[in-house]
Amino acid sequence: MNITPLSSNGRTSDFDSDCGGSNPSLTAKFKSMKVILFVALPSELPKELVPNGIDVVYTGVGKVNAAIKATETLKDLDPKDVVVINYGSAGGPEAFVGHLFKCKTFIQRDMDARPFTKETVTPFDDMIYPTLGNIECIEFGTGLTCHTQDKFEKKPLAVYDMEAYSIAKVCKIYGFDFTAYKYVSDSGNADDWETNHNKGIEMFLKELQK
Repeated sequence: MNITPLSSNGRTSDFDSDCGGSNPSLTAKFKSMKVILFVALPSELPKELVPNGIDVVYTGVGKVNAAIKATETLKDLDPKDVVVINYGSAGGPEAFVGHLFKCKTFIQRDMDARPFTKETVTPFDDMIYPTLGNIECIEFGTGLTCHTQDKFEKKPLAVYDMEAYSIAKVCKIYGFDFTAYKYVSDSGNADDWETNHNKGIEMFLKELQK
């Protein structure tokens, strides 16, 4: 199935994905709701650039930091009144670089407790998640799949980040609507991140203001 990115750096192309679809702009759909925007670091998206009415929360880098901050932020809120967004840069195949994607399916790529269970599945976890083939995932409808791991992927074959799965799991536990936007800034090259990530900020802010 083909995926068309939300925005691109002067390029247009379709990509194959294991889970695809399109969704209306979040800000258009949830104008009457409280919007919480999780971002790993201020350098990925400074608060002063975000439209009024959106609460920006910085999680820090990695799955543990993201899970702690998401839990602290959401545990006392009513899911009926809140929508949760995650924005951040990500790694991906070379063809993905320079594009912004909406992600709705999330995989904990570096969970590997074999032989107790299959790869990506958390052993002895009471929550049961759907699977894409043999891969455990958290789903919030259709959209590109984001692979989360606490490791810099040097040759990414899909969209990889370090926080989205953790935030998605907290949202699933507490019943919050969740969507993540990922700008693919590099294909495993840290120098490309320094050069490209500001372009992702511009694309994401345009998407927010639709």
